[in-house]
Amino acid sequence: MNESKIERTTGGNWFERHLSAIIIAVFAIQPFMDMLSFLVDEKGLSNTVTLGLRFAVLFFVGLLGFCLSHKKKYYLIFAGACVIVLAGHIAACMGQGYLDPVGDISNFVRVAQMPLFAMCFITFLRRGEKPYKAIETGIALNFIIITVSVVFSVVTNTYRHTYIENNLGVLGWFATSNAQSSIMSILTPLVVLMAYRTKKNWLLALTTVAAFAQLYFLGTRLAFMSMAVTVAGLVIIMLLKKSFKWKPVVIVAACFLVCCAFVKQSPMYQNQAVYNQVMSSKQNDADVMMSWQLEDGQDFSKIDWSKLTPTEKKDILTVIYTYYNTKHLVNRYGIDKVLGAYNYTHTITDITGTRHQKIIFCQLLMDEQDSTLSRIFGMELSRMSFEGKNYDVENDFHGVYFLYGWTGLALMMAFLGYFVYLIIRALIKDWKKYFTLEAGAFGMAFCIAMVYAYNTAGVLRRPNSSFYLSILLAVIYYLTVIKDYGENRLEEIEQ
Repeated sequence: MNESKIERTTGGNWFERHLSAIIIAVFAIQPFMDMLSFLVDEKGLSNTVTLGLRFAVLFFVGLLGFCLSHKKKYYLIFAGACVIVLAGHIAACMGQGYLDPVGDISNFVRVAQMPLFAMCFITFLRRGEKPYKAIETGIALNFIIITVSVVFSVVTNTYRHTYIENNLGVLGWFATSNAQSSIMSILTPLVVLMAYRTKKNWLLALTTVAAFAQLYFLGTRLAFMSMAVTVAGLVIIMLLKKSFKWKPVVIVAACFLVCCAFVKQSPMYQNQAVYNQVMSSKQNDADVMMSWQLEDGQDFSKIDWSKLTPTEKKDILTVIYTYYNTKHLVNRYGIDKVLGAYNYTHTITDITGTRHQKIIFCQLLMDEQDSTLSRIFGMELSRMSFEGKNYDVENDFHGVYFLYGWTGLALMMAFLGYFVYLIIRALIKDWKKYFTLEAGAFGMAFCIAMVYAYNTAGVLRRPNSSFYLSILLAVIYYLTVIKDYGENRLEEIEQ
């Protein structure tokens, strides 16, 4: 075996001998930290303890990875990159007046956690197959812990709703819907294909029911997407591996079809129906208010909007932009800048959409600062709040840009892109060898994670869900670079 890739651990210190147990313990503590955060949030307490606990786990894993690694220079390069970005970010914030340095730097550590965890688990996986088996055990264990906790939360009627305002969805004893939805969506294809690998159809059925039921009752659109991806992925893997089996496909597909059959009873559908009804009512109200601004009692719906001048549009739109939740943006930046940012739209779904609104707030904040340093290294998190509302964007890639500028976004994209490159390179070299059941499962989970990162703020910048992305990246490296397939492997790409 190539010793440069698989580092033998015969003997070694206590941590090396118990590495598999440590990995499982690090996994197991994740859902319990999430439930502790939920309890703290429910009681209205400070998150200092939970945040400190997460940082302690990060410090322990980071230190362990550094000490066990024979490629320490890569950890030092990573630390150097973090110092440069953080120093530039602090300089940019100080140029605008630093409001909360401690909170801002703590948030930076949350973002840096994901690549650091990935590096550490790559180091662990260099110890051979046992750490990989420990990771699989950790994935299954966390799925069981989460599932049992959700069941108990429902039985005791102490669960939090996914959509709190409408009392819809089952989030369980977890605080953040986007993060928990992403975690379950990432775990689902992994545990379903792990169950399929056992060739025990009863276990596959039980696992799929448990996973799909949680995604169904979570009630997010991306959760439903994850179920569809899991079904389609299983079929594609079987076809490409020429090992198609009807029973497993029927089991998984039947679970998905049941969810589809009752989609109108799902929290997702009901919440969307409520949203559409509210938006329709608000649009009718807005049309009436805008009609009041027209001369001679004209009907707003009958005017040619494209022929109006910006001044005429402003006279009509000001009433609704200062009435709905965009009024906070108007108070902060003025009506002219807000109308320009919204391109003078009169569509209520665009005006009141939370995700779009937060992006506009941060875009206007970046323009207001008008600082090259801010565009390169980002803005302070505390400045993304106004009149008691938090405008930190709900899209991870946008969030990385606004917080850490083009530098932070470029580094994050390069880091993630490297693992995409590994996947493509392996498949081009010998797809029959590298496209295994495990590769398909982790590939599906990675694609799901990237969709969540693009559409929500639930992956790259959340310490709980970003942990699972770190695992996906580490396993991708293991499967494409480290693992011994019993024949010629890819040339080494050192950690």
